[in-house]
This record gives sequence, C-alpha cells and structure tokens, in this order.
Amino acid sequence: MLAGFFTYSCLDDEPTVNVKYLFAPIDSVQIGEIKPARQVTEIRTFYTRNNECETFFDYDYTITGNERTVTMLISSLQANDCLEITEADFHTLQFRPEQSGLYTFRFWNGNDQDGQPIFIIREIEIP
Repeated sequence: MLAGFFTYSCLDDEPTVNVKYLFAPIDSVQIGEIKPARQVTEIRTFYTRNNECETFFDYDYTITGNERTVTMLISSLQANDCLEITEADFHTLQFRPEQSGLYTFRFWNGNDQDGQPIFIIREIEIP
C-alpha cells in the first residue's frame, strides 16, 4: 500500500500553466513631480497589451553612472482562451536617486527595421 501511495503522488497529472516572458516596447513616458535626492520621483511608462493574458511583470533596469536604461518585461499566459485586445496600460517606476544631478533615462521603444534598438530619451534634473 505504501508503494502505491508513492507511485500515485509522483504522477505528473497536475495541470500546468505555461508563462512566457517578453520585452514590451514602452510607447510613452510621463514624469511626475521631480523630488529631491533620496525621495521618490514617479515615472509612468505606457505600453500596449495585445491580449488579456499579458500583464506587467518587472523592469529590466541597467545603471551606468547617471544613465538608466529601462526595458519593460511582461508575462503572457500561454492559453488558448486569451481574448485578443489592443489596450493601453501603464506601470509606475519608482526612481529614488541617492544624489542630486542630471539623470538620463533611455526607455526601450522597440527595434528599427535593421534590428537596432530605439529609445525614448528623457533627462531629469534632481535637486
């Protein structure tokens, strides 16, 4: 009986959900009130959802000196019943610099026909 229990518990009959992670082009950027160093300045990043199974997952955020490169990651459930939509959505990036100064943000907006990245570039002067 014990052997039967272990055999049954190891069967792979659990439903699985496949999730795919994708880079989503950032369509536009809206910078909120610019706060002093060590306080949060909110930056809204807008993107387009292509189906109801896509949702914001995280940012890929690279820092080089005072330059920030931001790419948006979305998760997409791989299901047959996802309704196709074209819907604008946004997520808010919380920027909390430790020092004042000029910061350059490069938001990934997709690639051109040659496969080269396109960026929306914004500069923020932190008091």
